Amino acid sequence: MTEHPPLRAVPSPAAILTAVLGFLVGGLSMAFNPFLAVSVVALGLCSFALRGAARVDGIVVQGILRILAIIGIMGALGGVMLLLFPGLGVRA
Repeated sequence: MTEHPPLRAVPSPAAILTAVLGFLVGGLSMAFNPFLAVSVVALGLCSFALRGAARVDGIVVQGILRILAIIGIMGALGGVMLLLFPGLGVRA
């Protein structure tokens, strides 16, 4: 059986950095997304942020990290939708 890593009281700087970067790149992906790679990078960063948030003991900090990661994932998926359907939601 696999063992879970021990919980920490303070999140690692890498978890905070990946959550913030995933959030920003996810927003960039939805606002201005000329390439699919931007969305893929945002999805990767946000998945690492969710993994890092699971190792934090404090529920408030863990919740904030998860919220940032999930909003980043939604932005990245919104960027993919804008690439698939460029005229979505635009009226001329």
